[in-house]
Amino acid sequence: MLKRAFIILLITLFTEGEFSNVYAAASSLDQELRVREIEKAVFMASGSQERILKIGMVDCLLYSLKNNSEILVKKIEPQIKEGDVRIARADFEPTLTGEYTIEDNTELSGNTLQGATVFNSLDMNFNAGVSGKFVTGTEYNIEFLNERYNSDSAYQVFRPYYIANPKVTITQPLFRDFGILVNQADIIIAQNNRKQSEKSFKNTAITEISRAKTAYYNYFFSLQKYAIDKLALGRTLSLLEINKERYGKGLISSVDLLETEAAAASREKAVVASEAAIKKAEDALKIVTNLVDDPEVWNAKIELLDKPEFKQEKIELLQCLKSAFDFRPDYQSAKIDLKSKDIKIKVAKNALLPTVDLTGSYGLNGLEKSYDRALQNDNTNYIDWMAGVKVSVPWGGGERAEYDQRKMEKAQALLSFQRLEQDIILEVRDKVREVYVQERQIAVAKLAKEKETQNYEAQQERYAAGQVSTHDILDYQDKLSTAELDYAKAIIDYNISLVNLDKSQGLTLAKNNIKLEE
Repeated sequence: MLKRAFIILLITLFTEGEFSNVYAAASSLDQELRVREIEKAVFMASGSQERILKIGMVDCLLYSLKNNSEILVKKIEPQIKEGDVRIARADFEPTLTGEYTIEDNTELSGNTLQGATVFNSLDMNFNAGVSGKFVTGTEYNIEFLNERYNSDSAYQVFRPYYIANPKVTITQPLFRDFGILVNQADIIIAQNNRKQSEKSFKNTAITEISRAKTAYYNYFFSLQKYAIDKLALGRTLSLLEINKERYGKGLISSVDLLETEAAAASREKAVVASEAAIKKAEDALKIVTNLVDDPEVWNAKIELLDKPEFKQEKIELLQCLKSAFDFRPDYQSAKIDLKSKDIKIKVAKNALLPTVDLTGSYGLNGLEKSYDRALQNDNTNYIDWMAGVKVSVPWGGGERAEYDQRKMEKAQALLSFQRLEQDIILEVRDKVREVYVQERQIAVAKLAKEKETQNYEAQQERYAAGQVSTHDILDYQDKLSTAELDYAKAIIDYNISLVNLDKSQGLTLAKNNIKLEE
């Protein structure tokens, strides 16, 4: 009966615990759902309002860096690596030790000379010390040993007696583990890893800024395309009104009128497509600037304050290559990695050497019937010293394999580094060429736009005089719209080519006056 009641109690307690855990989890889930409902309500309320957000290029770049998950992740990484540096430096921090023990021993005496059939001893020890290692590999251990001992032994001179024994022990490696570089290798490598994480953070920021500027230019172009399509529609609608009057007067055929109506419908379709393209480009800009996560402005209409223009820059290939090798974060990170590989090779090579350590200690022995007098006896009359050498020769199989492995890793990294240099040269040359091409595209597109504008104005006069057909004037309208669009696209493409060139050189932050917080 008692056993059954105990089992029922266990089941009850277990069940109550499970219910409480389930209830806590459910409560947490309910709270999270309520928070999400509140956020959803804020988003919905903002979406029902018509808002306009006016931003310039600087605002766009700031938004792209603020609350960016990639930026936040990369920003934390150097802090984590800094922890590795502190951990590596801890190898050279002194270690304080302290010990206090009491040992009471009572046993039958095995020797009548001890003066008692039952032998008792009380041993009390208090020891303190400091140990550590220098950057040369020298290990030190400074101890202060204290003892109070009392027993029934007839041999004991003082009851109790006290011992005070200060002692210094030094161990100096001569071959393996000797040298500043070998002993500081972990610190240097940890520092290099931190520098690499900083370069990775910088590279991520460059990528995000480049994406933001490109999205800004693409959105601006979508607005321009919409304006050009609207202008083309306006020209066709004006032509349609003229042709309706002419048709009513019998000056043109129904085919001409039908062709004009079809052209107007086609132009209107292009306007609708441009409107959709604007929304898509606007959403792309909101995503890259993280505005999509802001409940206040996620659905706001964006108006751009800065207008991209053509500002010719002097570009020299050799100077661009020099800048790339001086400032590109990925190239600098690769150089740091090669330095770490060299350090690992030297450490592995050092591990092939035999261990030959010089060791020595020096101490003072003070023994008296009181602790104060024991301390007074700590002088050169009672010394304790030791000197020697420790030799250890490894078989070398594992060490040799690690040394070979480190050399192969360096060779592999060097090949990757050389490939990176080649990729940088090709990329920079391609981006410089792209800038040159876009410069020429702007000049050609500008001339084409001017000529098409003049030609269209002249053809309008001819059309009014009945010298040009409806089909021809509609064709001239298409050519003018295409020329206007090509010129607008050429300016945007030129500015984007500069963005890509800055990125290929690692100059994006400097060109946009952005300094990252380390």
